Amino acid sequence: VSLLAYNIVNFTRTLCFTQGSANMQVDTIRLKLFKVAGKLVRTGRRLLLKLSSYHVHQGLFYQVLGNIQQLCW
Repeated sequence: VSLLAYNIVNFTRTLCFTQGSANMQVDTIRLKLFKVAGKLVRTGRRLLLKLSSYHVHQGLFYQVLGNIQQLCW
C-alpha cells in the first residue's frame, strides 16, 4: 500500500506541480499538502471539502488542485 501511495504522489508531482515545486521530495509534499486540517461534508448532491480559511501553503494547494482538475483522461 505504501508503494502505491508513493507512486501516486510521485505521478501527481510530475503532472501537476509547477517547475519550482516539482523537485520537492515526497515527504515535503505530504507535509505541505496532505497534512491540512479539514472537514469533508456530504450534502444531498455533492461532497464538500471545508478547509481552514488560513493555511500557510494554501496557494500551492489550490494551484495543484486546479492542475489536477484540468487533467483530461
